[in-house]
Amino acid sequence: MNLYYFGQALNLASLYMIAGLGDAIIIKSGHFNLGGEGQVYAGGFICGILLASMRCVPGVFAVTLAFIAAFGVSALLSFLSALMQRYKNADFLFTSFLVSAAVIPVIDGLISGPCRGKAGNLLATEMIEEKFQFISIMSPSDMNLTFVAAIGLCVFGFWFLYKTTFGRQLCIYGTSVKFGKYCGYDGRKIDFVSAVVSGGLHGVCGACAVCGTYFACHGGFYAGMGWNGLCASLIAGSNPLLVIPGGIVMGFAKTYADNFAIYHNIGYDISSFIQAAVLFCFAIPFIRGKK
Repeated sequence: MNLYYFGQALNLASLYMIAGLGDAIIIKSGHFNLGGEGQVYAGGFICGILLASMRCVPGVFAVTLAFIAAFGVSALLSFLSALMQRYKNADFLFTSFLVSAAVIPVIDGLISGPCRGKAGNLLATEMIEEKFQFISIMSPSDMNLTFVAAIGLCVFGFWFLYKTTFGRQLCIYGTSVKFGKYCGYDGRKIDFVSAVVSGGLHGVCGACAVCGTYFACHGGFYAGMGWNGLCASLIAGSNPLLVIPGGIVMGFAKTYADNFAIYHNIGYDISSFIQAAVLFCFAIPFIRGKK
C-alpha cells in the first residue's frame, strides 16, 4: 500500500471525525445540521486570515486564538438556525443548509477579491507562516497530530453524551421531546448548546484543514468535508466512539476512489457517488420511520 495515499486517507479521516462528531451531537438532540460545508469554509477562512495577519505573534498563542475564532464564527452560523427554529418555528435542517448556501459565495468573493493572497495565481488567502503549520508525522503525506486530536475529541464527546447529566438529557430530549419536557429538561438550552457545539466543531475542522493540509484558505477547499462528516456520523449511528471508524471508512473511500479515478481516466467523481450512496442508504430508515 502506498504510504502517501495511506497517510492522506488518515489525514482526511481526522477531518471527517471532527465534523462527524459535530453531526453526531446535533443528531442526538433531534436535529440535522446540513450547513457543515459553509461552517467548515467559514472556520478555515477566519483561521487563515487571522494567522496570515499575526506573523509576529508566538505560534501557540496565535493558533489558539485562530481556532477559538474559527469555532466561534461557525458556531454563530449554526446558532442562527437554532434561533430561527426556536422562535420562528423554522426547520433547523433547511435553515442550516440555507445559511451555509448564503455564506459560501460571500467567502468566495472575499477570497477572490480583498482577501486574496498576492503570491501565485491560486485563489487563496496568504500562506500562513511555517511556525503555524502542523508538522507531518507520516511523510510525504499531510497526516499530522490532528488525527490524534480527533480521536481524543470523539472519546470526549462519548463521555459528554453518555456520562454527564446534560449529555444524557440531550439524548433523551432528542429521542422524545414530549418526555423531555415532562421531565423538566430545558429544551431551549439543549437546542442552543447542541447547535453551537455542532457548528463550532465544523469550524475547527476547517481550521485543522488550513493549518495541517493546505496552509492557506483557498476557494473550495471545504468541498465534501461537511457531507463526508455527516456520512461518518450516520455510519456510526451518531455514536461518538464509532465516528472514529466511520471517519476512517470515509477517508479511505474518498482517497482511494479519487486515486482510482485519476489512474483509470474516469470523468466523474467516484467519491461523490459513494457519498451519495451512503446518504441514500441511511435515509431509507428515516423515511420508513416517518411513514
